[in-house]
Amino acid sequence: MIQRSKIQIEFGRPEHGWLLTNFRCNDFKIDLDISDVPLDPMVQLCDALIEINKGIKEPSRIIWHLEPYCYYLQLRKTENAYKATILESDKFDSPTKMTKEISGTFEEIILPLYRALKKFWSQSFKPPHWDELDPKRIKELTKLIKEKKEHNNS
Repeated sequence: MIQRSKIQIEFGRPEHGWLLTNFRCNDFKIDLDISDVPLDPMVQLCDALIEINKGIKEPSRIIWHLEPYCYYLQLRKTENAYKATILESDKFDSPTKMTKEISGTFEEIILPLYRALKKFWSQSFKPPHWDELDPKRIKELTKLIKEKKEHNNS
């Protein structure tokens, strides 16, 4: 079922490679404690947001690994909208099933993810809790988001 609304996402304070993540949209909510193994989901989120803002219609999906259970966040750009699809599987790299698909505008899908990532990044967590994000990548993403907002307002 496709539902249109603004995403709300919050990332907690990481502890030893685990990150409390609260994702909400209308009546759908999911609270996860995601791992930074095998890949850092915050780096993946940053990369996916950069890719989608550079015109890649379906960037790499973000792994929310619960060890062994997995959720995935797949972003997509359609002609005039964006989609965020949450998939789940019993373990990493096993078949997935769709949990939720949300459709909306740049402001409803992309901006909330960007703002949550930027807030998380601004707290500069350190190992062993969480690796720092590359400031160059955040700077690049911020520039792309600003350009997209300016383009949308013109």
